[in-house]
Amino acid sequence: METMKKIILLWLTLLLTARLAGAAEGTGTEAEARLRVVLQLARERNDRPLVERVGAAQRQLRQQPDEATLRGLEREVGIDPGGWSMHGLKIFRPTPAFLARRDTLNRKLAEALTQDVAAVQAICAELRETLGDQAGLPDTRRQGERAAWPPITQGDAVDLFLGALESESKGLRTISAGKPIGNNMLRFYGDIIQGCCEARPAVRKYRPEKLPELDRLITGACGLLMNLQQPDGLFPFPDLRGKNIRFGAMIEQQIAGHPEAVKDGWVVSADSDGGSQFDTGVCGVALLTAGKTYQRPDWTQAGRRAADWALAQGCVMNFNYNAFSVGLLAQAFQATGDARYLEGASHKAELGVLPGQAPNGRWLDPHNARTVYHLIILRALHDLWAALPAERQRERTAVAQAAGLAVGALLDEFAQAGVTTVALRELQRHTTLNPRPDERLPALLELNRAVLQQKCRSGARFRLGVAVTELAALTAPPAGR
Repeated sequence: METMKKIILLWLTLLLTARLAGAAEGTGTEAEARLRVVLQLARERNDRPLVERVGAAQRQLRQQPDEATLRGLEREVGIDPGGWSMHGLKIFRPTPAFLARRDTLNRKLAEALTQDVAAVQAICAELRETLGDQAGLPDTRRQGERAAWPPITQGDAVDLFLGALESESKGLRTISAGKPIGNNMLRFYGDIIQGCCEARPAVRKYRPEKLPELDRLITGACGLLMNLQQPDGLFPFPDLRGKNIRFGAMIEQQIAGHPEAVKDGWVVSADSDGGSQFDTGVCGVALLTAGKTYQRPDWTQAGRRAADWALAQGCVMNFNYNAFSVGLLAQAFQATGDARYLEGASHKAELGVLPGQAPNGRWLDPHNARTVYHLIILRALHDLWAALPAERQRERTAVAQAAGLAVGALLDEFAQAGVTTVALRELQRHTTLNPRPDERLPALLELNRAVLQQKCRSGARFRLGVAVTELAALTAPPAGR
């Protein structure tokens, strides 16, 4: 009997040791999950050799797990040793419980989005419970930056804005002539229009001689967008097959049964997953802004066509796609006074954006929890908050609470890691909309301004190191003036 106890004890010890070793070596499901994250990041970086090496590692994993190879691949995409953090910040770690239920939960969410708000709220509550402490964790993080540039005057900010544009003068002259450059998505031109319109008052005040040049750029970019806008209001997507791994695969899938979807180098039909709301949202808002700035009814009408297209779209599982339509419709209401747009924006936010917020202020799924997509959703919340009239207090309160939580999540990340994504524009808007903003906001606004300067200047030389809309935010009048 005593011998049998010793044998059993020895067997349990060996079993425990084997399991611990397996965990240390990253075997089984955990290693596969880690490699899936590496593969995703490699595809997003359009790094074909790395994608091929990850594929080889996945095949090897089934035969002989190799922690050294796995960690080497993780290092290449910026993942910390062990696989579940980047730059010291936690990233999403899919639990076995979530992986087992993922397809079912996705199907239930897709069905709920065709029903009503209560159904969406119920499935999002189920998602939160299943994800546990993984809810609202992004699947990738950027390295944060800190900087110590002194405060900048508005006039100097205008010089920085114009100097950064000048550093890209060759390409911008092409855009001023109404022609696209490279394989850029149309959101790129929308950002230029929006940023230049927002900086224009400060340019007129401090460098009025530069206005004609700025006006030509805006006019050329607007003409470019109007030439490419489809009759139904949709803005197309460049055909990136053979040029970009991730988007090329998506386009191949989209045109598998619809070869007519590609025309003259552009994908002219809507993405069935809802992704067309991205470019149509950005470009529609840009044309509405430019139409108001220059009193151009044709630009405003093009923006309205985009809003009409967005109004007809159903909500999808990707919260930030829905957010683009929310923002466009809210802006269309402010530009035209057409109540259909406000009702559409409010409904889409209530159904396809607000229910997905996690307790940490980000959005539930690891994709939308990324800081860049988090900012997109925050922008839409600010657009809707600004558009909702005072008498719609219930809606305003819900949107304001969500925006406050979202800003808090950004500030948490910036306080811990530095500025991971310049968010000057939305943080400024939040101080304008919110009578009682987070007490950390002023200091982290200054950090964003400093990091933006660091990205866009080197000594006396300027470069376009951030989105034009972020650079334009630097030219905004100081608070209280």
